Amino acid sequence: MAWIAYNQAIGDEVNESLKRCRVTNYTKIPVAHGVGQHSGFHMGSHIWPGVNSLLMIACTEETKDRLLEEVKKLKRSFEKEGIKALVMPLDDLI
Repeated sequence: MAWIAYNQAIGDEVNESLKRCRVTNYTKIPVAHGVGQHSGFHMGSHIWPGVNSLLMIACTEETKDRLLEEVKKLKRSFEKEGIKALVMPLDDLI
């Protein structure tokens, strides 16, 4: 299971990465608030504008590896906006 949290400002770029990885099924949480070490506060307020989105992707090991490479590329291109990936085992899917 791959989770990807990213600043909504780079949503189009994230969508293109999903296409390159041939990811067609995922769950998206469109508004998520958070604080990044390098990207700062994303709280959707006038003081801390900006919000994050969160993707939950059940995928194969091969797709997971491609996704992680895409996230690394996006991190290099958009250092200030913020993007993170978290991978965890998926024991069951019903």
